[in-house]
Amino acid sequence: MATIDTSVSTQPGAPVRPFLLAENIVKNFGQHRAIDDVSLSVGKGEVISLIGPSGAGKSTFLRCLNLLEIPDEGALTLGEQRIEFAPGRAPGRAEMTALRRRAGMVFQSFNLFPHLTAMRNVQLAQMRVLGRSKDEAGERALALLDRVGLLAKADAYPSQCSGGQQQRIAIARALAMDPELMLFDEPTSGLDPEVGAEILTVMRELADSGMTMLVATHEMEFARQVSDRVIVMVDGAIIEEGAPDQIMSEPGHERVRKFLSAVLGR
Repeated sequence: MATIDTSVSTQPGAPVRPFLLAENIVKNFGQHRAIDDVSLSVGKGEVISLIGPSGAGKSTFLRCLNLLEIPDEGALTLGEQRIEFAPGRAPGRAEMTALRRRAGMVFQSFNLFPHLTAMRNVQLAQMRVLGRSKDEAGERALALLDRVGLLAKADAYPSQCSGGQQQRIAIARALAMDPELMLFDEPTSGLDPEVGAEILTVMRELADSGMTMLVATHEMEFARQVSDRVIVMVDGAIIEEGAPDQIMSEPGHERVRKFLSAVLGR
C-alpha cells in the first residue's frame, strides 16, 4: 500500500498532528470497488470539500468515516481513537459508538422522525446516547434550534416544515451530540437554490466557529469560499487536492478540468 504523510498543515510551514486520519481505505460492494485505497488527513478546524461527479464515491467515503459503512481494509484515526480494518475483522459496538459520538453526519435526506416535533427530534438522541435528562436535552435542543434560526418551529412536526427547515433541524440534531467532526453529504441536494442558500449560511457559520468539517457537495462557490482544501474524487479515488482557487482555476488533472467545465459551464 502507498505510504502517506501523517501530518497536515492549515498554514504553510506549520505541520501538526492530524485530527482525522484515513489510511488506505478500501470499500467493496460485491465485485465493485467503491473506495479504492483512499488516504486523507484533516487538521482540527479544517473545512474540506469533496467534489466530483455523481458515483465518484464521495458519499460512501463519508459513510466509511463514521462507520455507517465498514471499510474492508485500512485504518481510521479520530483524535486518539484508532480502528483498523481487514477482511473478517469488524470493529466492536463500543468502538463504533465512541467514534460516531465524535462524528456527526447530515444526509441528503433529512431522516427526521415524522411523529416527533422538531424539539423532540433534536432532544431524543441526547437522552438515549449521552444520558442527558429530559430537561437538559430539551434546553440544549432549544438553544440549537435558535442557533439555526428555527426556535419558532420547536413544536412543529417535520411535515409542517419546509425542506430547508427540515435540513436545519437535522443539523441541529447532529450538533446536539457535541461532535468534534461534522460530515455533510450533499446537504443541499434536491433543495431549491434559495432554500439551499439557507443551509449553506448555517454551514458557513459552523466553519467560522472552528468546526472541523468534510462536505460532499456540488456547490462550487461554497467549496471555493469556505473550504481550506478541495478534494476531487473520481471512480472511488482521490485524483487531485489543493487550495480552492488552485483547483477551481488551474486544475492539473484532465478529468478534473472536464468535471469543472461541466459544473461551472465554462
